[in-house]
Formats: sequence, structure tokens, C-alpha cells
Amino acid sequence: MPREISIIIVNYNSGELLSNCLASIRRELSIDYEVVVVDNASTDGSMEQCAIFQDGERFIFHTLGENLGFAAACNIWANLSSGSILHFLNPDTELNPGANGDYLKVIGDPGKIYVTPLVNRDGSPENDKMVLPVLRDIFWWNVNRSRARFWCKGASVILSRDNFSKVGGWSEDYFMYGEDLDLFFQFWKNGLVISLLSVPVYHLGGGCSQKVWNPLEREIKVQRSFRKFYDKYFSRWQYVAVKLYFLAHNLIKHPAKVKGDIKAWSKV
Repeated sequence: MPREISIIIVNYNSGELLSNCLASIRRELSIDYEVVVVDNASTDGSMEQCAIFQDGERFIFHTLGENLGFAAACNIWANLSSGSILHFLNPDTELNPGANGDYLKVIGDPGKIYVTPLVNRDGSPENDKMVLPVLRDIFWWNVNRSRARFWCKGASVILSRDNFSKVGGWSEDYFMYGEDLDLFFQFWKNGLVISLLSVPVYHLGGGCSQKVWNPLEREIKVQRSFRKFYDKYFSRWQYVAVKLYFLAHNLIKHPAKVKGDIKAWSKV
């Protein structure tokens, strides 16, 4: 039976975080929704922990035979889900009271792209908007921020099925990291309006990447994905110019990060 909203969660070794995420959805939502959990061949028993939720109607589980990556898993099951609105939600998140009202807002105005504000474990906000790492946008970000294009973390993104098709879905050029940057770039290229919702989602972290890789290894993977983004859309000189800008920015604002940045960039 078709639902108004399909919440699509890609899981890989998320442990009890996934179970807590599903519990928050069931607790907070009264709208017409389905939850599609796509498991990328987890080995930690996280899917078994969530067996109590699976009913084949509102909570639907699919296990893949191999880890296809976040983007590919999202695309496969977005196409097989039934909702006219798609919500891509990370398994290390939890919905807050009031989320139901935000969903009603989306249903009432489905032409926009909606991003849920994220808050950390301690309640502090994450960086909701980040400048697109493109020279023209970096310029406007520092001169007149309202003219700069931005992107957001892909932990909680809501859009209509029509808009998802318009941008071609998630780019499968990326296995992990960079696919959200690419998606927001496509939103801007296609003239779509991006709106932040009012009720935040807890972004608890501790997902698979933090368990498998140390901070330097993770940063190397992030930078390799960003390099792929530049190779796909821009020239090599712009990649170098943007890297130098962020190196100078961190030298002034976050000097403790510079050594790690240089190590990661030298391996890209």
C-alpha cells in the first residue's frame, strides 16, 4: 500500500544506534509513513536487534548480499519504496518531539528540498550550512553570505520523488563521503530551493566509519572523495586553490587541525 512518506535508512554495523533510531520514529510519528531499512551486509547483529520492529508493512527490512555503499543502496530502495516523499535518514540519528509537524510542512509544500537541523549528543548544534567548496561561492561566503551556495550533511534530507528523479538520485561515483556534497551541487544546478526545517534531529555519531577507521584514515577518505568531486566538475587548478584556502582558514581558525589536514592531503 503506497505511503505518503518513505523513510530510507542505510545500515552498516550501526549496532544499537539503528534500534534507537527506529524506536524514535515509531514514538514520534503519526503521519502515513513507511520505514525501509537497507542493510549493506552488516556483521554486527544490528539487524537482528531490530527484528521486533519488522512487520512487513510499515517497517520493511532488506539485506544486501554485499556492501554496495551508501549512495547505491539509497538509489535501489528509493526506487522500490512507495512514498511520494523520500526521507534519507542516517541510522545514528533520533527524531525529536515535533518532527510530525515538520513532515506535514513537507507534505504541504513538496517542491522544496528540506534539511533537518542536526544536534550533537550534548545538544550543541552541528554546522547546518557549509559553503560549497567552489571559488565563486567561497568568495560570496566571505563577502555576502546570502549569495553563496551551500551544502549540508546528508544525515537527514527530505525531498519529493519527482525532485529526486530530477537530480538523478545519489551519485554512485562515491562509496562513502562526498555523495551529499554532490547531491546538493545538483540541487543548485537544477534550480531547487533548499529549506531548513525547525525541529532538530539528534545526530549521535558512532556509526561504522568511526569504528573502522582512525581520524586520519577517515580524513584521507573524505579528501579523496572531495578530489573526485573536483575532477568530476572542475579543473585541477581550482581544486588546488580551494585546498589552499581551507588550509589558510584552518591555520587561522583551527590551527590544531592543520597538521592532520596536511597529512591527509599529502596522501590524496
